[in-house]
Amino acid sequence: AALARAIAAPEIEEAPRPGAAQPTLPVRVIASPEALAALVEELAREPVIALDVETTLVDRDVCTVQLGTPTYSAIVDARAVGSLEPLAAILERDDIVKIIHNASFERSVLRRLSLSIVNVFDTLPTSRRLRGRNADGGHSLAAVCRRELGLVLDKTEQTSDWTRRPLTARQLAYAALDVEVLGALHARFRA
Repeated sequence: AALARAIAAPEIEEAPRPGAAQPTLPVRVIASPEALAALVEELAREPVIALDVETTLVDRDVCTVQLGTPTYSAIVDARAVGSLEPLAAILERDDIVKIIHNASFERSVLRRLSLSIVNVFDTLPTSRRLRGRNADGGHSLAAVCRRELGLVLDKTEQTSDWTRRPLTARQLAYAALDVEVLGALHARFRA
């Protein structure tokens, strides 16, 4: 209850792209300072957390921060919780691995909020190192998921309006899936 509302399987207003992957883990939407504090306390016990953000397209203002564990995905509504400062307690811990695809982006947008990220496993350079810079399909998250996991990601929500509230079920599903697949990629690459 303290972690806000849980969505077992976000309902999609429009049919997803045929064959596109959907989240399989429960999704928690964090929309209050109290829910964020409770989430941070819970995440402090996790050894590995997936991380992604959604921003405005032009200014790159943070709209959501997604955090994934092996058992659920949490979508922090940055516009609802106000300060994201409590996340520093997780992001700056060197004993928790943060899995990110293209960590330079997350670092740049969170740095603007005085948040830094340490102990990062970046799936982008890992894919380049293991599969070669010119791997078939490239190294976008969608390409890496298709090649490594056999999953088709529908990335159309990436450019949607993340400032609009409430977030749509499609946006929530998109955001949750992005961190869910990072955990699977981490396991695959470590194997």
